[in-house]
Amino acid sequence: MTSQILHRTAHLEPGTGRTVHGLAVPFGQVVEIDDAYGSYRERFERGAFRRTIADRAHKVKLFTQHDRRRLPIGKATELRETDDGLFAAFEVAATTAGDDALELIRSGVVDNFSIGFRPMRDRRDGDIVTRTEVALLEVSLVSDPRLPGRARGRRALARRPRYPFYRGRSTTSVARPLKEEPHATL
Repeated sequence: MTSQILHRTAHLEPGTGRTVHGLAVPFGQVVEIDDAYGSYRERFERGAFRRTIADRAHKVKLFTQHDRRRLPIGKATELRETDDGLFAAFEVAATTAGDDALELIRSGVVDNFSIGFRPMRDRRDGDIVTRTEVALLEVSLVSDPRLPGRARGRRALARRPRYPFYRGRSTTSVARPLKEEPHATL
């Protein structure tokens, strides 16, 4: 197991009042990873976030730019897996930082989520690493989206991972319309 934190980026939508929501991670989408350790392809499988949702969904916080040295600006109100991917909704706190973040979202300056996660279980499907279980650590609002289907290498920790496919990176995906499924609101 590794203690490295990995990142993914996806489109978000302003909600009503002080909420933001969107598809945080698409399922089944193959993403090309190209970082300091080489190139490979990866995808997330439905069920990869099941344990996080069951065990700690109420603890998932919203940050800006993955800056965990600052206080979070919000908390998860809904996390659920759909056929399309992990849907996330957050209530943004009524603070100066929260107000600034909401204004940037509403004006279209910031329009992406990025998740910080730790890979727990993977499977190799030919040349594709399929994420079957990950621990969702945090979600951030980010201003620097990655191109769809591509990822840029980013090291979250200085220590080299044990396995070559545990690497920090970010990718962008566009949210698609979601199908309603039973879920629990936090």
